[in-house]
Amino acid sequence: MVKITKSNEKDSESAGTRNVGKKKLLKTPNLPAKKKHFNKPSTSKASATKSRLQHVPNNYERLSVSKSSSQSQILNTKTCKKSTKHNPKRTTGGSERHHIIPRPDVLHTYLSHCDIIQYLDFVKSRFSDSVKIHTIGYSYEKRAIKAIEIDWINDKTTNDRRDENLQAISSSGLSLAGQTSSDGRNIIFIEGGTHAREWISISVALNCIYQLTEKNLRHRDLLGKLRFFIVPLVNPDGYEYTRTTNPRWRKNRRPHSEEKHIGTDCNRNFDFHWDLNSSKVKRNTYQGEKPFSEPETRALAKILHRLSPQLLFFLSLHSYATTIMYPWGYTRVEPKNAKMLENLAITGSSAIRSSKGRYYRVGTIANITKRTIAGSVVDYAYGVIKVPLALVMELPSSEYGFQPPSQVISQLGHESWIGIKEMCKHAFSLKAQLEDLRKNKKKALPYVVEETVSEIRIHKEKIDWLRDEGYNAKNFDPYEDAQSISKICLSTAVD
Repeated sequence: MVKITKSNEKDSESAGTRNVGKKKLLKTPNLPAKKKHFNKPSTSKASATKSRLQHVPNNYERLSVSKSSSQSQILNTKTCKKSTKHNPKRTTGGSERHHIIPRPDVLHTYLSHCDIIQYLDFVKSRFSDSVKIHTIGYSYEKRAIKAIEIDWINDKTTNDRRDENLQAISSSGLSLAGQTSSDGRNIIFIEGGTHAREWISISVALNCIYQLTEKNLRHRDLLGKLRFFIVPLVNPDGYEYTRTTNPRWRKNRRPHSEEKHIGTDCNRNFDFHWDLNSSKVKRNTYQGEKPFSEPETRALAKILHRLSPQLLFFLSLHSYATTIMYPWGYTRVEPKNAKMLENLAITGSSAIRSSKGRYYRVGTIANITKRTIAGSVVDYAYGVIKVPLALVMELPSSEYGFQPPSQVISQLGHESWIGIKEMCKHAFSLKAQLEDLRKNKKKALPYVVEETVSEIRIHKEKIDWLRDEGYNAKNFDPYEDAQSISKICLSTAVD
């Protein structure tokens, strides 16, 4: 029996040798299988960081508008808060914790409202000493309206890049002595996404943030002289509605007293000659029940008033007309410093044309559009906030509509930034000239003609004189009739 068993064992071994071949050694109990090299855990910091980043989910695929039921749900604030929550990770070198925030693709994708906030948080985490995020208000559906403040002068870091920036700024002739706060520094204010369907305006605003933060070394000449406030998305409710339901929607999403009608044109709701509008509730250009009836316009006006002493240049981004326009929108009469505004607009138009060959038309809002636009944010910023330089930039997406394909987002953002940067430079160069105009403005007449939110106020003792001369105190234009008004006021002046 023993011999038979041994022979059977030998036969089984030989059979195993024929079937398995070289793998027979791996079955030997006394020889453990060798571990493959790539299964060994890595202890280096570089490999640990790489493996950690590989597990960051990439949820930022390129957007395509779809009406499927899974994509037709409006993103609520809870989802947005969840997506922007930071996940703490322990570093490999010690017990210190830090946050890893995925970076959305702002250059090639139309981001959702939540992803826009995610990108702002990413920029804040990377440039924490130079960037601040402000919540300036909330939309009707309680989405946060965010503004980013970019101020490289007040960067408190001490790394080599900071020293290089300060050295470059100092060599440009800007004094840094005693500069511990932002008081007195001029501000460039840029906003986009006022009209829901104009997606490219949001992407261009985000590209401005990208250029001023992630590409800051290229723009030290700007960052050494100016502060920037950028609101990339003024109307988040309407924007999300265009992404999920109706891509042609223009207004916000606040319902009116009549439940069947929803939305107000945020660019007709500002309290400057607002009563000249006569649009019906169902129209895309409906101005609202009263000035500032919408939370989005109130939020934007509030931050403009807060920054008004330092505002130098206000830029509103829209699409699509390929134009750069300046006030007024409510009338075809040009403002006093129309030539200065025109030269500023021509500076941006010429920069884009010389670089990319695209031509932007330049003129007043009313003359370019061939209609009057009352209650706009640009007229309000220029006429009420008294921002000395205010423009509208209509972006060039006419061949595609309001939402150009994602393949051209980067191209349009880059060429728009060329013009925006040159206009910012030119605005800074006009500071001295603007200061002289401001000082001389008070010496014009013994009786001052004041332009207010919805009417022209004149000293009460002169109202009768204006009526006798055929003027309406509420409706006359101060610039068109300035010469006649001056004669009346001067002829009745009393020491």
